[in-house]
Formats: sequence, structure tokens, C-alpha cells
Amino acid sequence: MRFAWQMVRHRFASFAGTFVAITLGVAVVAGAATLYLSSRPEAPERYSASPVLVRSPSVGENDYGEPEYESWTATEATGLATRLAKLPGVTAAAADPMFYVQRLIDGRATGDPEAARLDGHAWSSAALGGYRLAAGTAPDRAGEVAMAGSPPGTRIDVLTAEGPATWTVTGTTDGPGFYVPDAVALRMSPGVRVIGLTIDGDAATVATAARGVAGSSGEVVTGGERDSLEPASVTRVRWLGAQLLIALVGLGAFAAVFVVASTCALSAAQRRREIGLLRAVGATPGQVRRMMYAETLVIAVLAALAGLPIGALTAPLLAGPFVDAGLEPAGFTGTVQPLALAGAFLLGVVVALAGVAVVARRASRAPALDALRDAAVEWRAMTLLRWIAGVAAAVGGVVLLARLSAMSITVRSTAGLGGAMLLLTAAALLAPVVIVPLVRLATWPWRRAATGMLVREGTLVAVRRVASTAAPVLLTVGFTVLLTGTIATIDNIQGVDDAAKLPAATVVAPDGVPGLSDTAVTAQTGTSRLPTRVLITHGGGTAGYDAAGVPATEFAELTAPTASPSRSATPGATPSKPAGSGATPGKSATPGGSPGETARSGGTPGRTPGSDGQSGVVLDPATAKELGAARGTVLELRWADGTDERVPVRAVVAAEPGVLLPRELVRRHDPAALTDVVLLDGPPVAVAGARVMPVRDYVQIDIDEEGRLVDLFLAVLIGLTVGYTGLAVANTLLMATAARRDEFRALRLAGATTGQVLRVTSAEAVLAVAVGTALAALVAVISLEGVRSAVEAELDRAVPLVVPWGAAVAVTVVCGLVAVAATAGPVLRHRGLTAGGGS
Repeated sequence: MRFAWQMVRHRFASFAGTFVAITLGVAVVAGAATLYLSSRPEAPERYSASPVLVRSPSVGENDYGEPEYESWTATEATGLATRLAKLPGVTAAAADPMFYVQRLIDGRATGDPEAARLDGHAWSSAALGGYRLAAGTAPDRAGEVAMAGSPPGTRIDVLTAEGPATWTVTGTTDGPGFYVPDAVALRMSPGVRVIGLTIDGDAATVATAARGVAGSSGEVVTGGERDSLEPASVTRVRWLGAQLLIALVGLGAFAAVFVVASTCALSAAQRRREIGLLRAVGATPGQVRRMMYAETLVIAVLAALAGLPIGALTAPLLAGPFVDAGLEPAGFTGTVQPLALAGAFLLGVVVALAGVAVVARRASRAPALDALRDAAVEWRAMTLLRWIAGVAAAVGGVVLLARLSAMSITVRSTAGLGGAMLLLTAAALLAPVVIVPLVRLATWPWRRAATGMLVREGTLVAVRRVASTAAPVLLTVGFTVLLTGTIATIDNIQGVDDAAKLPAATVVAPDGVPGLSDTAVTAQTGTSRLPTRVLITHGGGTAGYDAAGVPATEFAELTAPTASPSRSATPGATPSKPAGSGATPGKSATPGGSPGETARSGGTPGRTPGSDGQSGVVLDPATAKELGAARGTVLELRWADGTDERVPVRAVVAAEPGVLLPRELVRRHDPAALTDVVLLDGPPVAVAGARVMPVRDYVQIDIDEEGRLVDLFLAVLIGLTVGYTGLAVANTLLMATAARRDEFRALRLAGATTGQVLRVTSAEAVLAVAVGTALAALVAVISLEGVRSAVEAELDRAVPLVVPWGAAVAVTVVCGLVAVAATAGPVLRHRGLTAGGGS
């Protein structure tokens, strides 16, 4: 290690690229990991004074992998809370029914629409957050509310699932939320899923006693388990941020390995004579490898120690932008995470050693005779392993793209992207092979000019240097064109395709609210559906399904005896939002059976609900097949409010979503449900929380939101890739140019000026970047055409190819500027070299 330390001290310039790459890699990983570990689920603030919580039982997982919970009915929740309140050490037990409420100011909804879904609570649950009255009295009857920010006696306008209302503030609280009388809250909420306990005893003892009372009808959580009660909407926001952070960690580690390997390979090539001398004086291949590992380890430790504080200090500064971008929930902050710092340090060292592994093995085999060689000509640009890997990647990419038409439609896009990545990898590996003909072709017009001849011949005898410069440019430009082109091609057709599916020209959509109230819906002449979530028991298990309530006339038409099983949904049916913008209809993964009670309110003893023609359910063929149901089958259905009902299948038709119910029943059992959109059949009526827009604009809202997130991801990932590419190019050219001092001295002796030398080196750098860009453009366009054909087959309509040349040009210009600057530095530094100058 002492010898390695001395080598690093005296030749630090040779290791500068490796040092910077590892420093940046560790900083990126440390910062991203710090943010990731800081963004963990947290129990809602309204439970901060309740160390023991009881939640309703789970019946499996939904399509997002989140637990699917059944609700207690109001009667069950209040009964269980009463029994829990009698336990020793419990000072109070309160059910926490939640419902949608949003304040209106000057007729417009205020606040976060998604958070408003859970802003309404029962007054007794205020104690679970330790909230108290700062003034006034508790609400006692319908139309009264306690809240923060308004003095007692204030009249406020609010919007609920029923519609606009005016409430009187009876008390001012010291915590957020709208608190109404318990009976009112239970009536406005779709069941209860949480009961909180305030205690004056030991939490573990109280929790044990509470489990005995709750039994199978509830799950008791304490300590860190309470964090699992974080709202699903908040968890999904954290998930978006986590994807970007994970991508940053992976890309940072990969790019660091790439730059370290490239740097070490070039350094080893430049030290070939030095290594030959070591072999000549008796150094074994093992000793040479250990020397290179030791040098890299010294650099890695120093670089990691430099990168850790950069990442740790940067992470908290990024918390705000992450919240603003919608990648983290409001209030998120970055905190010091020792595990993240330790992991980043270790990863930096491992990445450095991984980057030097192959290079050290090759360098250790250098023969002792290399010490006698003085020529700068490279003996072999391609190794056998590189040939094999490059050809295999090329064949794999061509085969994948050629066989796209024979593959299943559902996997064509993925296979196309995989083929593109294989071709890019092949182009990078085989670059030394194609560089020679490309350079000859590019420099042909200037082959007789002095500068052109020098650029041409200097490049042809330094294929390794050109390949090391072109490879990162190739990968960066290729990935940029491929990713942005694929997204642009799909986005170009998606909006038109989604709008074409909608049968109405104008819609009434939410305006600053999460959905439309009943008042907003009934004021319009048009068609709508009221979404809800139901649990259906079948095959010994219980599964969650997205369902929708339809007007009585539409339900009667769907269930008419003459309805065809293959019939489509009636014209004017509410459209589902574009893929990715909402819950996916269909079955949720549900292991096991349904816990809790099986006899609940909702059904009439001795008679199947729906036999009078006023109830029942309509299924689409796919859902009916999952449930093993047909017309006349009786299903065990559990509503959002926790009540059970046996409902008959009235019809099986091609409708979306897969479960349709009478709207009146959905509203009765899900009083907090909100309508997504109304398709107008007549003139619109202005109401609070609603706006009129063309159907194309309504569809574009979700497309734009998804596009904003995708663009953000692309900008960050491409920015990081370009940064590492610039580092790789600069490091390669700095090291290579610095090692060519004898060559530059010869040019000066032959009469060349500093400007002429700069033109030669700059032309070489630009040529290397141009070669990488040309290869990237060729591979990317071929790959994009394969992806385009796959998308065209999936959509069954013509899809024009969109090539983002602007992004490619921008990335290429950045790489070119970095390359020219990197070559100019060493030349200008040694511009005073003369015939008698030192070496």
C-alpha cells in the first residue's frame, strides 16, 4: 500500500479522472440514498397522540400491491370502540370516520384536492392527534364544524360529496381538519377503518389487551407499525420519487464503473513500458495486479471521502424540488442517514475495484519486451473477449428486431427496446472495428491538406483513444434518441387515440376538486358513472373490484332480457382515464378468505336482494369468467361501508369497468364517492367545483401530467448520463493529449504554431465525437423503427415515427465542446515547448 500511495502522489494527474468519477458517483448515490431512506411511510399526524391503533382487517392486496381492507359498519365501529374504551390504561377510544370536504372561497375550492378526500372527521377523533379547542365549543348538530383558522361564529362555504353547503364554526382547533359531530361523520363516510386509543399506561400492555377484544375483526398496530396507516395516495407519491432515486443510484453506479474502467484502461495502455520494466525486473503478474488494485483502492477511498459530504449536504436541498415536482408528499425533508453514507462509501470502493478488474488482468500480462518499445502505435485494438461480446450483442439485437412481427403484441415494445440496447452495446464494443473506415471516409476530402493528413493518420494509429472517446458519446446520444424518440412517438398518437374513444364532444370535469359532487352531476344533462370499490367473495377468497354506479335507466337497459351477452356499453358511457392515471379495473390479488363477520346489515332475510329488479350487478365477460358467474348467479358482495349483500348477476355484457351497479345503491353505501366526469348531452350548467371543456382537453390533462413526470425523469437521467459522458470524454482526451507532448514538440520543430496544433487536436476530438454520434444515430433510428412498428401493431393503426433530432444535436454539441476543451488544455499548457524544452 505504501508503494501504491507513492505512485498516486507522484502521478495523481493520471488518476484524476478516476478520482472525479468516483467522487461524483458516491455523491449521487449518497444523496439519492439519503432521500430514499428519508422518504419512509409515516403515520398520519392526526394519530400522533394515539400510540395504539386498531384497523379493520385486510383481505389481501389490490392491483398496486397495497393491502385491501374491508370497512367496519358504523354500528360495528362504535361497538368495538366502546369495548376498547373499557380496557385498563385506555383513557379514550374513538372511531375515525373520514369523508371528503373542501372549503370554498369565492365559489372556488381551495387546498389539496387529494388530501381533501380525507379531511373530514368525527369530533371525538380530534383527541387522537392531541388537538384541542383554542376557542368556542365542540360541534353538536348537523351544519356545525370545528376547525383551525376561523373564529367561532364564522359561516363557511364547503363542498362535500352531496354538494355545496354552508357550515357554522362553533370552535377553533389547534390542528388541521374539519371536525363535525360523530353521528354526522359516520353518515358521511364510507364505513370506518381505524379506531384510535389514547392511553395513560404501557402501550404494549394495552395493545395486548386490545388484541383480545378485537379478535379477528381488527388488527392492532403500535410503534413503527402505525406507519402502515399512511394514506395510499401519499404512498404512491413516495413511490414515484423512489423510482427516480433508484434509477439515479443504478445509473450513477453503472456510469462510475464505465468511467473508471475507461480511465484505467487508457492509463494501463500509457504505462505499458512502465509495467514492462516491472516485469523485466522480476515482478509477477500477481504483483502487477495487486499494485493496480492498491492504487485504485487508495484513489477510491479518497474520492469516496470527498463525495460523501457533497451528497449528504445536497440531499436536504433537493427535498423542496422533489415536493414541488410531485415526487414526494408535502412536508417531506431529507435527514441524515448513516446507512446511506456507509453504503455509498462501500459502493464507491467496490465500483472502483470492479472497474479496474479486467484492466488489471490484461495489464499484468504485458511482456517484459514492452519496456524496449518506443513507438506509440497501438498493437491491438480488439481483444478476443470484446469480439465475442460485440458480435453476440449485435446478433441478439438484430434477431430481436427481426422477430418482432412474430412475437406477441404485448411484448413487442419491450423486445424492441431490448433489441435497441443490444445494438447500442454492440456498436460500443465493435467501435474500434468500424472507426477506421469511418475515419477514412470522413477525412477523404482533406486527405491532401497538411492538417487533414495529420488528423487522418493520427486518428488511424490511435484507434483505442478514438474508441474510448466515441463509446460514451455513442451510448449517450443513442440512449437519448431512443428514449425521447420512443416517448415522443407514443405521445404523438396516444392523445388522438384516447380522444377518439370518447362519444361526447364536451364534458364537465372537476375543477380544483378530486371529483364531482352529486349537485354538479344532477345539474347537467348527460351521462356519468359513480365509481366505488367493492369486495366480492368467491372461490373461498375475497377480491377487490373497481365498480361504478349507473343511472336506473341505463341499468334497466343493460339488464333487459333481450340484451345480448356481447353487447357494448351504451353510448355516452363515462370514459376511463388514460392508462396509468387511475386504478386498474379488475381483480386484486387476494390470498386467503375474508376475516371478520359474515352476517351484516344490507340484505333482507329470506329474500335475495335484487329479485324485485331494483338491484343486482352487471359484469363484463372477463370479470364474469374470473368469478365463475353467469346471469342468475348470486354473488356475496361487500360494500364500501362494510355492509354485506347477496346480489344476483343481472347480465353479462361488454361494459367498462367490469362491475356495474345501480347508482342509487352505490351512493347509499358509499356516501363519499365522487364522479370523475359527465359527458354532456345538453348545455352545461355552472356549479362549484366543475368546469366545461372539450373532450380532447380532458384526456390531455392526464397525458400532460404523465408526460410531465416522464419528462422530469428523462431530464434527470439524461442529464446525469451526459455529465458522466462529458467526464469520460474529458478524462480520456486529457490523459491522451497530455501523453502526446513529444508528438507536439515534433510538430513545433517542424514549424507548426500553437494554433495549428490546436486545430489538429480539436479536429481529432470533433472527429471522435462525430464518429460516436454517427454510430448512435444509425443504431437509434433502426431501433426506433422497430419500436414504432411494435406500437403500430399494438394500436392497430398507423403510427408516424418521431425522431428527436433536437435532443441528439444538443447532447452532441455538449460532448463536442467538452472534447475540444479537454484537448486544448494540455496543448496550451505546453505551448512553450521548443526543441530544447523539457519533456
